[in-house]
Amino acid sequence: MNTIEVYLIKNKIIMTLVLPEEFGYVVLSIGASYLVNMFLVIQVVKARKAYGVEYPTLYAPADHKYATEFNCVQRAHQNTLELLAPMQVAMFVNGLAYPIYSAAFGAVYVLGRLIYGIGYKRGPKGRMLGGII
Repeated sequence: MNTIEVYLIKNKIIMTLVLPEEFGYVVLSIGASYLVNMFLVIQVVKARKAYGVEYPTLYAPADHKYATEFNCVQRAHQNTLELLAPMQVAMFVNGLAYPIYSAAFGAVYVLGRLIYGIGYKRGPKGRMLGGII
């Protein structure tokens, strides 16, 4: 077990957090979720250039020539971003008691988000497999 102690004033311990030995796997899963998010950010930046959607417009208007194509890429990123913080908190908290399970389910989540983003880029129906995972 690894112990983290938080000191406030005059070296007085106010909190001790004990991390399981396997907690590093949880950190890797959380880090991988950031990498998938960055991958999706890059996909949105590329789509903005390819489809001519300028900042600060979040979604292409319905009458835009490539509205569906761009909005699918943007929506894949936006949906992942909406779930990112709660998933990372859940991975962290559950990892304190069950680090291997937390890391494993975190890895499945990361894989699902990657498949979701790649599939959604091909159209709304392409997101189904990643959404199920």
